[in-house]
Amino acid sequence: MADVEEHPTPIIGRGESVITKKTTTEDEETAVDSDDEIALIKESQGWKFPKVKLHAWDPEDEKQWEATGKFIARRNLLASIPNLTCGFGVWLVWSVIVTRIQKMHDQDVNVYPFQDWGSPQGKAYRSTLFLLPAVAGLSGGTLRIPNSFLTQVAGGRNVVFSTSILLCIPMVMAGIALSDPNCPFNLLIAAALLSGVGGGAFASSMSNISFYYPKRLQGMALGYNGGIGNLGVSISQLLAPLLMSVGGTSIMIEGDSPVSGWPANAGWLWFPLCAASAILAFFFMSNQPNHGEKTNLVSLINFYWMECFGFLASFIGVITLIQTRDSAMLNTPAGQVIHKFLLVLLACACEHVFMMLSPKKARDRVKKQVVIFKRKHTYIMTWLYIMCFGSFIGYSGSFPKLIVDLFGYLTADGCLQTAGDFVPASNGMTSDTCDGEWKVGYDYPNPNAPNGSAVAWIGAAVGSLIRPVGGIMADKYGGAKMTNLAIIWCTLAAFGQGALVQTVSQMEDPTSNKAYYGLFIFLFINLFACCGFMNGTTFRTIGVLFPPEEAGPVLGWSSAIASYGAFVIPVMFGIALQAGNPQLTFYCLGGYYVTCFFVNFWYYIRPGCEKPGV
Repeated sequence: MADVEEHPTPIIGRGESVITKKTTTEDEETAVDSDDEIALIKESQGWKFPKVKLHAWDPEDEKQWEATGKFIARRNLLASIPNLTCGFGVWLVWSVIVTRIQKMHDQDVNVYPFQDWGSPQGKAYRSTLFLLPAVAGLSGGTLRIPNSFLTQVAGGRNVVFSTSILLCIPMVMAGIALSDPNCPFNLLIAAALLSGVGGGAFASSMSNISFYYPKRLQGMALGYNGGIGNLGVSISQLLAPLLMSVGGTSIMIEGDSPVSGWPANAGWLWFPLCAASAILAFFFMSNQPNHGEKTNLVSLINFYWMECFGFLASFIGVITLIQTRDSAMLNTPAGQVIHKFLLVLLACACEHVFMMLSPKKARDRVKKQVVIFKRKHTYIMTWLYIMCFGSFIGYSGSFPKLIVDLFGYLTADGCLQTAGDFVPASNGMTSDTCDGEWKVGYDYPNPNAPNGSAVAWIGAAVGSLIRPVGGIMADKYGGAKMTNLAIIWCTLAAFGQGALVQTVSQMEDPTSNKAYYGLFIFLFINLFACCGFMNGTTFRTIGVLFPPEEAGPVLGWSSAIASYGAFVIPVMFGIALQAGNPQLTFYCLGGYYVTCFFVNFWYYIRPGCEKPGV
């Protein structure tokens, strides 16, 4: 009797789609012809309870693509985008929550005093608030590492709808915690850490969509998924401030005046949207034939197993941040920067170790994908993508608060009265008549400060909307060429912004010349635009530089490392602001962009380069 060998659903890549029977003998193997293959795939077509598991998939097969592939790919893309939008919205909502907290604390120091963190005041308080978007960034970057591989381990549809369910948790926590003006800062840190699942979602979402489209449409598909998904940042920065400005009873501390502001509403903005997106993905997305396990239950166990270890690695990084916040290393700005980079390395290293503790089948699938770490171009493209997405997401987390920090305060000598009010010397106050503490060079709220929330959302919106343009132009003219053009643009904007911020930070009243504020917003929008454009061009380069089975993991892993920009850049701004030199962050980033220009030119553009035409 002939031996019978059990075959899994075959590995299917672009251009090599073959369906085999579940059992074959030594001398018998039956291939289904193209028409039968299309008929089987059509079970997953349509909008009314389509079959979740695709029988086969080959987007490079023109006949299959036109017959049914195009529709299925488009439906998955349409269902994927809202979930990724929610992911970005939840991940970056802390960038606007902290501005509202800061304004309320400026009105009354007894509102959100954060006693568990020593009740910081002034610049120390503003620097501390930068930690919330930074912690979300650290967690998001760490969670992107397992998410780089989760699509093939658990199935794209399973990963997307499960991620949206997890996004609901930190928003409920934020909604409940922020309703109490005495909520502990550590509780907000915990919610920000859990929000990192939204950052991790990008890696799995982009990897998943890359499997559905042929190479000629990679730039377009990834551009729309990532670009419209990135709009979640703008939605948070546009709608959350509006919702945080309306509510019922104002916060009232005993003996003090009421303080207007309802930051808890930011959490309740995203909770129902995340729940609805999870339902959309559950019913209308598909799993690739060679992704996931035989049953969805096992695939979901693999997902939550790997995701929990990602949270654990993030927690180790965050708890180390908390426990070492009084260390001697933090006495200098340089020590603070090194401290933050060490935290990134710690969280990243822990997650890579934890991935080896996954269930055996999941671990075996991950091991097959780690071949990408033997490819030199994996690291080159990661270096370039840090420039693109790392900058975009870092600027997104910093922009709203930078507007407040740079233009929302005046500096003067004066009296900090016992009631908490500050009276500058220009109002006739002297040290002799001061009934409180006399301050020199004190920062106090600017009554004529611009309304930053009215424009803060524009930067991320421009960067998100231009991303598909970058992908489409890269498809037509080449990703590397388009990237280098944008790097020149980005570098000039970064150095220009650094010079402007240096000027503004030295002024007693930065709003005395309104042209400075307008130029600040203009240069920031330019930074967002070129970073968003390069997000599209570099992802197209990765899509054609690597074979299909490697492109997805490289897309995921490079975006994972780049997303640590959401942690590093906000804390760098916080450190620089506390040291009185916020311009240094822009100068450092501008110098980094110059290195990216030469790396990209050397490997992908110059005559005789290794990989021309990418």
